[in-house]
Amino acid sequence: MLPEAGSLWLLKLLRDIQLAQFYWPILEELNVTRPEHFDFVKPEDLDSIGMGRPAQRRLSEALKRLRSGPKSKNWVYKILGGFAPEHKEPTLPSQGPPHLPEPEGGLKCLIPEGAVCRRELLGSGCFGVVHRGLWTLPSGKSVPVAVKSLRVGPEGPVGTELGDFLREVSVMMNLEHPHVLRLHGLVLGQPLQMVMELAPLGSLHARLTAPAPTPPLPVALLFLFLRQLAGAMAYLGARGLVHRDLATRNLLLASARTIKVADFGLVRPLSGARGRYVMGGPRPIPYAWCAPESLRHGAFSSASDMWMFGVTLWEMFSGGEEPWAGVPPYLILQRLEDRARLPRPPLCSRTLYSLALRCWAPHPADRPSFTHLEELLQEAWPSEGCCVRDVTEPGALRMEPGDPITVIEGSPDSTIWKGQNGRTFKVGSFPASAVTLADSGGLPATRPVHRGTPARGDQHPGSIDGDRKKANLWDVPPARGQRRNVPLERMKGGTECAWSHPPGVPGSTGSHQGRCGFSHPEPQGRPALPLE
Repeated sequence: MLPEAGSLWLLKLLRDIQLAQFYWPILEELNVTRPEHFDFVKPEDLDSIGMGRPAQRRLSEALKRLRSGPKSKNWVYKILGGFAPEHKEPTLPSQGPPHLPEPEGGLKCLIPEGAVCRRELLGSGCFGVVHRGLWTLPSGKSVPVAVKSLRVGPEGPVGTELGDFLREVSVMMNLEHPHVLRLHGLVLGQPLQMVMELAPLGSLHARLTAPAPTPPLPVALLFLFLRQLAGAMAYLGARGLVHRDLATRNLLLASARTIKVADFGLVRPLSGARGRYVMGGPRPIPYAWCAPESLRHGAFSSASDMWMFGVTLWEMFSGGEEPWAGVPPYLILQRLEDRARLPRPPLCSRTLYSLALRCWAPHPADRPSFTHLEELLQEAWPSEGCCVRDVTEPGALRMEPGDPITVIEGSPDSTIWKGQNGRTFKVGSFPASAVTLADSGGLPATRPVHRGTPARGDQHPGSIDGDRKKANLWDVPPARGQRRNVPLERMKGGTECAWSHPPGVPGSTGSHQGRCGFSHPEPQGRPALPLE
């Protein structure tokens, strides 16, 4: 029999003093559901359930410690009877304790257990399983939802898993943005459940890596997704939060042209004068997406999220390739600190790659802010045009009159441009004279495609300003689809990495094999990052 949601504090208390066998007698025979109820329990009552006097003294001391210790002010823990999760990540003394604010306007919704019907399994993560479901409103209307349930064992949920689950609920309760996955409410049943907005088209990563005959995503649509992502991240930053797990696997397709940021299991509040969060214990992080300061010191900030934005950009324009595939973890940090960077993907213009390099600046203060990012994206935005004649030359991008063309690369002094045919989704080079730009008044294309200048760093991928020695990026050849759930090598200085898990929302479990997907096995052990 599973413990009741409102009495998890009691189970934890009794476990800590090796008296868990008295959980059900205390709950059912003595009707104790909150700590203050013990004020009315007499020694004779405990005698009646078979608890000896030495055990009663241990219980009395444990209750004193419980009442004198710090109490969580978070609404989630109040609902669940004062339970506070174990193994919190400590912060540096200068930062102060992390605090998750109360939701504005109170709870979004406490949903009756009978109002939610779970259906097929969508996937699983480190502390929950996700089902497609239906939420029946009081009006009788049924709403398709994703239901993330806390995974529980024979004796109930583990403290760390419950704490992570509740932290994610608490964060999501405060968020309301068109490109952030919405939490509808919480079910206080067995098991605990988050009822979330359903993203019916799955993850962006699954779409990027979908095999033929699924066509690739248009370049113009990828730019639209970048703009939506920048807006969502600016919103999170304005609320003092750092996501720490930004990747295409955690971007969900709510519709064909709308993405939503999801998976808030690693979100933490920023604190201190430096506006950052420092890990203080062994927690999973997405290694290949992290900034150098996160790998070296466990430090996260809006600037480290910006670094992850650059890696996510790279994923999007490389067709969902895995960053640093085939490179051992300890070499990734070494290469990053030597200023090596991921190479420019074929679909990425020099101007956009220049923006990615700015996201990967070695010093966090040199990276752009999310509030400034929309302007930078606009400078890199590709021009749209229309084909005016047949192009059938060998080696050229095939196009017919009327085909919509997205110009990826071009210059006023070049007669050959590179772009994507919006009808066939093929990418290639073509004569600039074969395309009329949408804003050129019907004249052939003769102007630069982008207002920004080409990225000097494109010729020198190992540097930001392009004046340093070119880095050797390909000592270890990339291996697309390489599995990540393998034992990870130890970092110099004792740093290791573990992998985070994706959001509890739709997407074929098979599409995530070997990536940070629902279906891969859990890492064995959670090695630590060192403190600063």
